[in-house]
Amino acid sequence: MQNTTIETWTTVPILPCINIEETLVFWTSLGFVTTYKQTRPYQYGVVQRGGAALHFGGVKGMTPATNQYTGCLVAVQNAAAVYRIFTMRLKEQLGRIPHVGLPRISRMKPGATRFTLTDVAGNAVIFVSRGEKDQQEWEKAEHVYPNRLAKAIAMAVRFRDYKNDDAMAARVLDNALRNIDGEAAEQIAEAWIIRAELADAEKDALLAATCREQARRQPLTEEQLRALQEKHG
Repeated sequence: MQNTTIETWTTVPILPCINIEETLVFWTSLGFVTTYKQTRPYQYGVVQRGGAALHFGGVKGMTPATNQYTGCLVAVQNAAAVYRIFTMRLKEQLGRIPHVGLPRISRMKPGATRFTLTDVAGNAVIFVSRGEKDQQEWEKAEHVYPNRLAKAIAMAVRFRDYKNDDAMAARVLDNALRNIDGEAAEQIAEAWIIRAELADAEKDALLAATCREQARRQPLTEEQLRALQEKHG
């Protein structure tokens, strides 16, 4: 039997792209460095930052709409710090922080440990802080909660921050907020504040204002409300 323990194996995922030039320009605009590029006989390129390399290969006939399931995970020391750098550079390049369309970056809430950056070709690259906190936050929605609203808040945060599914997060909260008799005022306010943030993302200013007004109607101090608002960005 051949001994393979002394061999060094390296796995290099290759992400698809439509135009290698466009893809490399996008990633270098975020602070990566192009370490390899070729256009013939096929398109191929590599960018690198912080010891992590992303490889891209051109795929004929592909469109961003058909590239819905490719991507990779990049483990970093501090995902929040990387997020701040990326959002700053995206705003410099595009004049805004894109949360929809292509390219886009997911919203990262205070205390979160991951975010997703989707590039111009539709590749979803997840940047996550090293450690177990991310898994612990994900599993919060699996806990046994004392009431239905607390469970709904945990589920909404999971959909919003980890699945990037704002629509499902909003649906969970809408269902829970239809019947809040007997629920704690702080939890009611928190649910409305999260729903307001989701409405902001949907660019529904009227709904966002209505949700915030509902939160303010709860018998909480200004300090309590402000803490909840800061918690959810």
